[in-house]
Amino acid sequence: MSAKYLMIVLLLGLMLPACIDLPNLGETPTVEEDETQGVIVNGIPTLTVNHFAGTITARDGEPGHITANLTKQSRAKSETDAQAQVDQIVMTFTQHGTDVVLNIDGPNAIDKLANGPSAVLELLVPPGTALYLNLGAGEITVEQPTGNLEVNAGAGLARVFMAADASFHLVANGGAAHMSSDFEDAPSGLATSIDTNVGDSPIQTLTFHMGAGEIELRKAQ
Repeated sequence: MSAKYLMIVLLLGLMLPACIDLPNLGETPTVEEDETQGVIVNGIPTLTVNHFAGTITARDGEPGHITANLTKQSRAKSETDAQAQVDQIVMTFTQHGTDVVLNIDGPNAIDKLANGPSAVLELLVPPGTALYLNLGAGEITVEQPTGNLEVNAGAGLARVFMAADASFHLVANGGAAHMSSDFEDAPSGLATSIDTNVGDSPIQTLTFHMGAGEIELRKAQ
């Protein structure tokens, strides 16, 4: 995780605990723009996502290809200001073999995040992809990951759906994050220091580092 995004995560964990659901802050976005990018990978990739603020949804897609669908949003008072804010949101992939990094860059100043633009990111990844999701503030949803997962968020909600018979190693820590779970072996309550196995034979690891907010482990329907 880069120093820039580590600073954002730490500051937002202290400054924005109330901004759990940034895409629903009350004002309808004045401007929305959609963008899609993708990369080809030969093998099972490791994907690191650095996202300034908004939402991330990730699920398995087709082998050999990572697809990112991004909706940029602005809540400025005028269309001109809204367009200027949307133009600050830039999506870029970098790739070295199966190691892939996706950056969603937004405002440079921390004080612009609470009232500035945000972005809704949908990821389709090859089965088995190792995911490292870094989000300043907002909401992360991961649907039945088949590789290791690590979530780093300053403030918000991290929700993961797993198969009912899933077996995994669970690690969670943070300042004021609360965990709730549908799995008997996963503890509920304050997630300051959790390190346990869920199921008999863990085949993957789920790791959560949250400054403030909610961690939810749900059984997929």
